[in-house]
Amino acid sequence: MDRGHPKLAPLADALHPAVLKLISLTVEGAHAHGKWVGVCGGLAAEPVAVPVLLGMGVDELSVPVPAIAAVKALVRRLALRDCQALARELLGLATAGEVRARLARLGSEAGATAAAARR
Repeated sequence: MDRGHPKLAPLADALHPAVLKLISLTVEGAHAHGKWVGVCGGLAAEPVAVPVLLGMGVDELSVPVPAIAAVKALVRRLALRDCQALARELLGLATAGEVRARLARLGSEAGATAAAARR
């Protein structure tokens, strides 16, 4: 698919469960052979995708320089077990919309928890 195509590009979503499943299968296969897996580009720098990628076992995130500090700070706040549980849950969903809705709820829940902790 051409990411620059005006009609097709809006249909592409890297958080579609089928894409996530391909990433997961790639990680499983690579790790079975002692190889690491890295993800680069927009998906690796998308904050909602970081816990999903880590939960699937991605070993390296390559992000643009302006995103390094934010992604690094996010990774340090995440618990691997939580990321793994999230990845398993998202792989069972049917659409990118469902994945994004679940991630949005998770973000809202995290914000509410942080606000309550500050009180």
